[in-house]
Amino acid sequence: MSIMPPYEFIKELRMPNVRNFERRIRPPRIDEADIRSGLVLTGEKVDLIPATAREDLQEYCRDVGLNWPGQYPLEITSEDLGTFEAFRLELGRDCGRICAGDAEGFRRAIYHLEDMLSTAAAPLLPIGTTERHPWMKNRISRCCFGPIKRPPFHHDELLDRFDYYPEPYLKRLAHEGINGLWLTIKWREICQTSFEQPDRDALEQRLTKLRLVVEQCRRYGIKIWAFCIEPFNFESGDTLPERFPELQGAPYYHKTTCCPSSETGRRYIYESVNFLFREVPGLGGIINISHGERGTSCLSTIPATGDGEVNCPRCGKLPKWQIMYNTLSAMRDGMTDAVPDAELISWLYMPQEAPRADWVFELAEHVPTGVTLQFNFESAGGEEQLGKLRRGGDYWLSYTGPSPEFVRIAERAQQYGAALSAKLQVGCALEVAT
Repeated sequence: MSIMPPYEFIKELRMPNVRNFERRIRPPRIDEADIRSGLVLTGEKVDLIPATAREDLQEYCRDVGLNWPGQYPLEITSEDLGTFEAFRLELGRDCGRICAGDAEGFRRAIYHLEDMLSTAAAPLLPIGTTERHPWMKNRISRCCFGPIKRPPFHHDELLDRFDYYPEPYLKRLAHEGINGLWLTIKWREICQTSFEQPDRDALEQRLTKLRLVVEQCRRYGIKIWAFCIEPFNFESGDTLPERFPELQGAPYYHKTTCCPSSETGRRYIYESVNFLFREVPGLGGIINISHGERGTSCLSTIPATGDGEVNCPRCGKLPKWQIMYNTLSAMRDGMTDAVPDAELISWLYMPQEAPRADWVFELAEHVPTGVTLQFNFESAGGEEQLGKLRRGGDYWLSYTGPSPEFVRIAERAQQYGAALSAKLQVGCALEVAT
């Protein structure tokens, strides 16, 4: 399948983004660097700048009418600035210097220089030093016209031949500071384990395209994150839990959850994640809805607002936090054994308006090392509107937050040294990446 989505704006996203600035003709002041003769990168460390960033600066100079290579030298030097993506830009009257400790720091410096030129009234820049350190590590979006692999169409972008990540679009995203994109996967379609072999042709097709997408985006400093809701519950009549009874956890409506507290269950989780990251080593990480939305582990049979018993012969004997810990530690180990710097974000999707049960907040006390817990920022918050107190679930754009529930779990996470992420809306819901 290679049908292009019927959106006219996609054509625009595939077109080069031509930049320009106002070119007033005047001599530089004593406190200004003269860039009118064009730019040139110098020094032994030039190759540390990502190729796409060097090309971008060259295209920028061409767009705005500056010589390339020109006569204003920018020396490239390497120094550990203490933070990933950090950079220092020094501009003198006759020469400048770009310093960073990693490739993405150099990329940010190049983009910052272009932004300075674009907002200047002439190709003249203030002499001085600028040093920047990012305050947000992962800035993750989603392709604004990519399918979301859910009802009613269930379209899988890894099974078609359409390019959802054209270079001009990636270039725009990178300039806006995006360093991650997520796309949806399902383990049993793209992960081969000792328990099960997916359809071979579909597996290879998905893996091949995923590798291609990872490489496309990596060139612009953008990591691909696998979004999933795993381990996915087993449908009625599924032969996998029949062949491996220890995979069967607590009943969930007419389905069965996956038990993470048996050796078999943990091995299934580990092998699934480990296979994916061995086959696609450039993946940035996983964003997983661990509780909520649909059934996953045995813990998902208990609503966030309740405190019932888990109807599983193994998990039922454990504190609820231990069930989540068993799931996440197996996922983390499978991922990091293949790609040590990959990251796992575990999203507690709990949009209920009613207060959460106490066990929910205990989860923040037992987050496995290397895992980030994500919690809805505004769910269960309230706002007085037209004289009436209204409580919201999620996707509630008229309430900023944080809700008392988020504050409570954040305080617990801080107390126990757990990494915490806030899931919130800025202008729209997360499914609408525009």
